[in-house]
Amino acid sequence: MERIFKNYRSTRSRTIRKIITLLFLSIFFLLSFSFPMISNAAPRLLDTGEELVIVIDPGHGGENEGTNTSAVLEKYRTLVTAQAMYEELSKYDGVKVYMTRTDDVDMSLKERAEFAASVGADFLLSIHYNASEEHAIYGMEIWIPATVPYIDYGYQFADVWLKEMSATGLHNRGVKTRIKNNGDEYYGVIREGKDRGITTVILEHCHLDAAQDAAFCDTEDKEREFGRLDAIAVAKYFGLRSTVLGVDYSGTDLAQAALPDLGILPLTLSTAPETCDLKLTELDEESGDATFVISAADSNELLEYYEYSLDGGETWQGITTWPGYAYNATKNQETATFYLNLPRETDTEVRVRVYNYYDQKTESESVIVHFKYQDELAAAALEWEQEHSGEEEIEQEGSTDAVGNPIVQDSEENDAADGTSISDNTTAGADDSDNSTAPETENADHDQPEQNRNDRLIVLIAIGIGSVATTSIIVFALRKKAQEEEKRTRRK
Repeated sequence: MERIFKNYRSTRSRTIRKIITLLFLSIFFLLSFSFPMISNAAPRLLDTGEELVIVIDPGHGGENEGTNTSAVLEKYRTLVTAQAMYEELSKYDGVKVYMTRTDDVDMSLKERAEFAASVGADFLLSIHYNASEEHAIYGMEIWIPATVPYIDYGYQFADVWLKEMSATGLHNRGVKTRIKNNGDEYYGVIREGKDRGITTVILEHCHLDAAQDAAFCDTEDKEREFGRLDAIAVAKYFGLRSTVLGVDYSGTDLAQAALPDLGILPLTLSTAPETCDLKLTELDEESGDATFVISAADSNELLEYYEYSLDGGETWQGITTWPGYAYNATKNQETATFYLNLPRETDTEVRVRVYNYYDQKTESESVIVHFKYQDELAAAALEWEQEHSGEEEIEQEGSTDAVGNPIVQDSEENDAADGTSISDNTTAGADDSDNSTAPETENADHDQPEQNRNDRLIVLIAIGIGSVATTSIIVFALRKKAQEEEKRTRRK
């Protein structure tokens, strides 16, 4: 009986486990097929009816100049791009194309949306160029509505447009959305369009203040090329044909609807990266080459850029795309490695900061890079100072007064040091009276020319050496010697 009971319990446990497993698998497959997967295999979600109407809106105009960080104002660039888009899109069959403005005029956001509504627009595309507060961000991006169902329509088009623009080589900043604190659309033209039932998107073609983007928009022809690509994206999204161009985009696959796990988190909910750490991993003492590793994390968004500072965060440079970044990636790479060549003569305070998908920034602590070369220079300087300390004392002995004349101590030691010996032939108790005899005077006069020649020779030698101080000392010694000779002559 006990064995039967044990078998019953064992069978019941296995049955329960099977039921739980089957239930889990059922829920998994149900969820898998209930939510569309991230792939380009979906029909267009926006129904346009029998007639397609597209409205192109050149951003800014009139007193609203737009970005003024380049030689050509944004309001002129948007008009060039929009006109090129209009011309290209008008070549496709079955589509009506309008522009909100064709000249440099003022126009409110509400007026733009009202015009689109008046012509029955299915899609409103606002043409723009970009700039950033840091004047460092680069690349193109598209802003779409945040509210259903417009977010899905906007996302499907954005996926097509980003692919066309990426083919130019521009950095792909992806698709973004933004809401106000009250939950309404943040950008006025998107909000005004939504209020009139029109899907509205903002195309930011590139950053006019970024060196990385300059080559993509430095001529009017390149601005017109942007417009042509915009038109192709519209044609592909709506599956248009063109008899004139001989193309048919009716079979274009589109992305699935925008899901939260695609990273379409509104900017209002964005936060800065949680961590940003910097480490010096290698340092070449001879060349100054240094290797650094950045470790950063953001649990909500993708990391997109990093840049460094060599003065502790006062100025920044070298902005670079975070390794492995892609606007539709599912996770971040955790580290980035970069290299610098640093001056060996001074310490360098290196710091980095990382940007996430919505340009929120986090800085690291500084890393002070110190080379042994600096210590070697200091040691060499100290050694030189110690070796030459005796020479400095000698120079001090031959110092000069305030007007540059050599200071000579009135002592026999200085006379000897100058190489001029003054003999003391005076007789004890003799006075200064002239007691010399005639013959002795004549001998003294006879010796005087010889002595003068020697004195002049010494002076010439001193002048030849070029030392003013030495010459002055020698002249002083000669004068003193002559005085001594004269005294001895008188005593004799």
